[in-house]
Amino acid sequence: MYDAEFTHEGDRCTFEVLLDAARIKDSALRAVAEVVHDIDLKDAKFGRPETAGVALLLAAIARADRDDDIRLARGGQIFEDLYRGFGRGSR
Repeated sequence: MYDAEFTHEGDRCTFEVLLDAARIKDSALRAVAEVVHDIDLKDAKFGRPETAGVALLLAAIARADRDDDIRLARGGQIFEDLYRGFGRGSR
């Protein structure tokens, strides 16, 4: 967001900037950040194989419902599951 406390910096997306600012070293969260980066910046910097599938799911959620709260909840669940898939956050 323009003039937000956190935003893109250099070649990093906002999520990467947040992780760095909080000094988070969680490898699973870093992997999620790489997916987010490639979707957001569309530069394939990390080339993670999951990126295209996650991008497709997010686009489908956006098309399926106009309600932002529903979109956020569904998208958030995808990222929670992705995080677990990368090896953290098991319940």
